[in-house]
Amino acid sequence: MNWIRFCFLATSSSLLFLITVHIRLLINFCLMRLVLSIVLIVTVPVLYGQNKIQSKISDAIVKNEATSHLTFLAADEMRGRYTGSPELDIAANYLATQFRILGARPHSSAPDFFQVVELEKIIPPTAVSLRIDTTVFRLRDDIVVMSGGSISLEKELVFIGYGAKEDFEKADVNDKIVVTFAGTPESKSPRRLMHDEAPAKELLAQQYHAAALVEIMTLPGVPWQTIVNNFSKARMNIHEPGRQSLPHFFMRNTESETLRSLQQTKRARGRLDVVASQPQIVRSENVIGLIEGTDARLKNEWIAITAHYDHIGVMKNSSPDSIYNGARDNAIGTVGLLEAAKFFAANPPKRSLLLVAFTGEEMGMLGSAWYAAHPAIPLNQTVFDFNGDGGGYNDKTIATIIDFNRTTSDELLKKGCEAYGLILKGDPAPEQNLYERSDNMNFAAKGVPAVNFSPGVKAFDPDVLKYYHQPADEVGTLDMDYLEKFYRSFIYCIYLIANDPERPHWKSGDKFESAAKALYAN
Repeated sequence: MNWIRFCFLATSSSLLFLITVHIRLLINFCLMRLVLSIVLIVTVPVLYGQNKIQSKISDAIVKNEATSHLTFLAADEMRGRYTGSPELDIAANYLATQFRILGARPHSSAPDFFQVVELEKIIPPTAVSLRIDTTVFRLRDDIVVMSGGSISLEKELVFIGYGAKEDFEKADVNDKIVVTFAGTPESKSPRRLMHDEAPAKELLAQQYHAAALVEIMTLPGVPWQTIVNNFSKARMNIHEPGRQSLPHFFMRNTESETLRSLQQTKRARGRLDVVASQPQIVRSENVIGLIEGTDARLKNEWIAITAHYDHIGVMKNSSPDSIYNGARDNAIGTVGLLEAAKFFAANPPKRSLLLVAFTGEEMGMLGSAWYAAHPAIPLNQTVFDFNGDGGGYNDKTIATIIDFNRTTSDELLKKGCEAYGLILKGDPAPEQNLYERSDNMNFAAKGVPAVNFSPGVKAFDPDVLKYYHQPADEVGTLDMDYLEKFYRSFIYCIYLIANDPERPHWKSGDKFESAAKALYAN
């Protein structure tokens, strides 16, 4: 009996253990199924939504259509889309027509899609001479004119170092010819010198009632002949009616004993004579289109999608081809605007979109400077500028952003590129200050977070330089399979930013952060 009872009890315990184990396994399995179901409920719609929008972008953005736009804009018949030319007007009409066809709407201030930009064409003077004591410095050999018309002045010269504000405050410059070193002691970028530092110094000289301003060119690595070449051809500025330009000159840093003496003694007698033509007024256009967002709150925040559509025109050179077609710079970026208009008019995001094709970028970012001063959408409602501009590409596995670690958009932009097989890389040449050499700069300076997005450049090597501002930059040299991926990434990056619940902003410590705080204070 005891043996039988023992076997019975042992068997019962084993069965109970097995039943308990099976119940636990069943409970765990059900819990796992429940968790998996919850995960799928949460993630599948998100993934499906992402895959669906990526599929829509792939269906809408195709290389044949992009090639057609590029072929029109960069054709020989467009003669390099020089600012102020009839051909640039044709390009503007093409863009406005495409905006209308694709479904973007005009702004009330530009009912025909055109924002008129008033420019003035400055004709180089025919004769200039500057006499310091008994030494005469002449046009091109020693001096070039940045601004001002015909004059004849016999005034005292005063040298004030680099001409910072405190230098003007300490010296008596009233009705005198002020001589300074060019730029600041930290100056490195010729473009920044010409378009930012020199105009700012001219404004100071005007405020302190100087008769003229002469800057001695001391910027390292800039040959004098380069300065002469730049200032010996017609240039353009924004036309400001009623504004009197101060006579403003750049001077070669010679070994002249007279120039050294002026820097030591700070004063000299001088005479300045200029024979110049009157500037010509030039009418050009920014082309503006709008796409309203779908979210009741976020549609009041605007993403600016921008690109310049001008190039450098026709110039004599050593080759038989004198037309600088500008396929890479910047028909590629301009077509990005058209692709954005097409896709987002049919698939509007939560935030609203401002599409702007700028004139006059090659003349000194004039179209974007005009827009920043006369915005169609208030700048404090413009939360991001996605600018498309570039000089070419030499790595078809990447896209390039100028630059990382400026705004909080980095991760979204990386994601936008990875979706179509591209890796997003940053500034390939920080020493060239590329960020401040395109239209995004005129948004950033006002405080608007901004990046420049372009095809992939790993370095400024011969593969880029043989096309950059060269007649060879034609559509037939473009890899459209690569650009198809690039354009799809271009659109998806914008989609992600325009639908993100968090608006992009400058990263802490960025040089434009304080301007943003002032812009968005309210």
